[in-house]
Amino acid sequence: MKRLHIKVKGVVQGVGFRPFVYNLAKSLNLKGYVTNTSKGVTIEVEGERVFDFLSKLQNETPPLAKIYSIDTQELPPNNYQSFEIIESIDDAGFTHVSEDVSICGDCLKELFTPSDRRYLYPFINCTNCGPRYTITMKVPYDRPNTTMAVFKMCPECEREYKDPSNRRFHAQPNACPVCGPSVRLFLKTDGELKELENPIPETIRLIKKGKILAIRGLGGFHLCCDAKNKDAIEELRKRKKRSNKPFALMSPDIKSIEKFCHVSDAEKKILTSLSRPIVLLRKKPDCSLPEALAPNNACLGFMLPYTPLHYLLFYYPSQNSYVSLQPHFEALVMTSGNISEEPIITKNEEALEKLLNVADAFLLHNRDIFMRVDDSVVRELEGKIYFIRRARGFVPKAIPLKEEMPDVLGAGADLKNTFTLIKSSYAIMSQHIGDMENLETLEFYEEVLDNLKSVYRIEPQAVGHDLHPMYFSTQWAKDYAEKKDIPAFALQHHYCHIASLMAEYGLDELFGIAFDGTGYGTDGTIWGSEFLYCTVKDFQRLVHLKPLRLPGGENAIKECSRIAFSLIDDVFGEDIDLIKKLPPAKALDESKIKQILKIKRLTQFSPLSSGMGRLFDGVSSLIGVCHYNTFEAEAAIALESLIDVGMEFSEKDSYSFDLVISSNEPVIIDYKPMIRQIVDDFHKRTPSFISWKFHNSIIKIIIELTQYFREKMGFDSVGLSGGVFQNAYLIRETIKALKKIGIKPLYHINVPSNDACISLGQAYIVGKRLLSHL
Repeated sequence: MKRLHIKVKGVVQGVGFRPFVYNLAKSLNLKGYVTNTSKGVTIEVEGERVFDFLSKLQNETPPLAKIYSIDTQELPPNNYQSFEIIESIDDAGFTHVSEDVSICGDCLKELFTPSDRRYLYPFINCTNCGPRYTITMKVPYDRPNTTMAVFKMCPECEREYKDPSNRRFHAQPNACPVCGPSVRLFLKTDGELKELENPIPETIRLIKKGKILAIRGLGGFHLCCDAKNKDAIEELRKRKKRSNKPFALMSPDIKSIEKFCHVSDAEKKILTSLSRPIVLLRKKPDCSLPEALAPNNACLGFMLPYTPLHYLLFYYPSQNSYVSLQPHFEALVMTSGNISEEPIITKNEEALEKLLNVADAFLLHNRDIFMRVDDSVVRELEGKIYFIRRARGFVPKAIPLKEEMPDVLGAGADLKNTFTLIKSSYAIMSQHIGDMENLETLEFYEEVLDNLKSVYRIEPQAVGHDLHPMYFSTQWAKDYAEKKDIPAFALQHHYCHIASLMAEYGLDELFGIAFDGTGYGTDGTIWGSEFLYCTVKDFQRLVHLKPLRLPGGENAIKECSRIAFSLIDDVFGEDIDLIKKLPPAKALDESKIKQILKIKRLTQFSPLSSGMGRLFDGVSSLIGVCHYNTFEAEAAIALESLIDVGMEFSEKDSYSFDLVISSNEPVIIDYKPMIRQIVDDFHKRTPSFISWKFHNSIIKIIIELTQYFREKMGFDSVGLSGGVFQNAYLIRETIKALKKIGIKPLYHINVPSNDACISLGQAYIVGKRLLSHL
């Protein structure tokens, strides 16, 4: 007879872990108890087969559980008479909250089984699926601590909830049509809202008629219309004031997606995973979906249904059948329900107020959303997920670190903001917050921060923020540090890009390349083409692009034809005759062009930038691809989209560049030879060929300089970070080229490479410095 006291840490609440433990103990004839605590799950088992129990505990966990550690202590026998699940204990620790999970196969089958009591019920779930993070108000994860607390379970649901052999044993969101949440549909008519009966069939009918619906989902509202209806898509763009930014799409199954896009086996695996992210997929040449979904973009972002409600929109039975075997739609637009640049809307009242002029009808429900969460966006890279936006399905999944650190906060950057908290040996990153430019986003930021600090019992001892003095995130972090009387660390933007890789790979130093559009440099200029040698104490700037003038500053970032004129002027001087022969001049008269060139010479209105993203913008405009960024990186995405499928890096098919090397100064990459050759090629070659050759030139720069510094410094791996590396061709071919010369490429595996990773780098550097008293 042995007795073990076991403490399990990890994602072990809300994932069927206690029922698994209960049934495992019963099967091995063990006595004792299991309980949720604020630190995880505590188990005591007593009997002859406790070590069999321990082995199975580690190797046969429920599908959603993730064990990070198991601590075991042998105690004298206690003579337990049974095995029980006892009431949760709040013991001032922290446990990991599970991310939201897509509907499981068992629930999906019940959803469309006419004899089942949950037939066509939009909120069907069980221990293995359904909402988690979005409904959790505090831990331990028990029903009273979720937004389901207001729904009293009916006798049948309560019986399931208390039956250890049932799939819904301790499923906190458990509900049915008798006792759970419900949906309602309101149609806008003559300026008023009229409630319609049969909400889901009526929603389907309205979408088929070309209407735009606001649909309350898992982490917020979606705006939805038929993705094959060009007029509805253009109307949605107009009403939402969203010029060219791609719309997210949802299809009922892989077969439907394959009608429009290439889908590899690895991409299928990501699409069908429990997290159900939006996956960026390459369009087929004969794609029949309207170009208006993603103008000048070679990819479409598709996801599969992840809630029962989504499946009902596709498969709700027609009058003559139990289940609609043919889906009602091959693809639906499912874009974030918000006003441009504001956070996704979660509340019914707010949607009815803010989206009244956008949506024709509102499909609402009464299960409250405690934490707003957008859909995650990813692409496949080397068979794995490569994040563009990390949110639903992944947050607040902790990122394991190699050592324990003090509680700290990384406040993030201003664009694509996230924040990161460190607790013990874990980094907990917020969901995608967005661009820190309005009060609503700041309120969202603080709302999520308060929640995660509470759930994970974190009180930061220091905060890291961007070096840029005018960033909203910088000002907020300084105020926060002052109020809390804790130190604030100002950290350079690109240093934190590379530091985020150091955090992911558990490194204290790294040679890294950070390519993006904008980042405040230590010299007060705009950086963004950085080759850096980083340690936790400091960094050294080794290489950057020759800075170019941005005529009109911020205006040039949007109106990238200004950058094209600046590049031409740098290489050829003010040659108006040459300029007139090139695409950027087509939309402007001569006086406007001369005015831009005049502004360029007024240095107070035309700051210097060494951002690699700006070079992409300039080249995109130079060859007539895109002259205006209506959303971030639009010109660069359009430029990349020209590259033919299957094309690979070719060193000989690249443009020239000069490397200016001087002692004790960073190496300067001079782009002038490249621009001269691109202008020459414009009259001879296709834009597709020029784009491919330009991308190859950037890869060649990376390879040549990596080899140069490897010989000087002796490293064998290089980090790749920054928004420019979200370019699929660039990251894929750079990885291959680095491997070919014997260098191990380190790229992001847990976080996006864009500015969303900045907060992780900030938190990591601050944590390491506190730990080392630097």
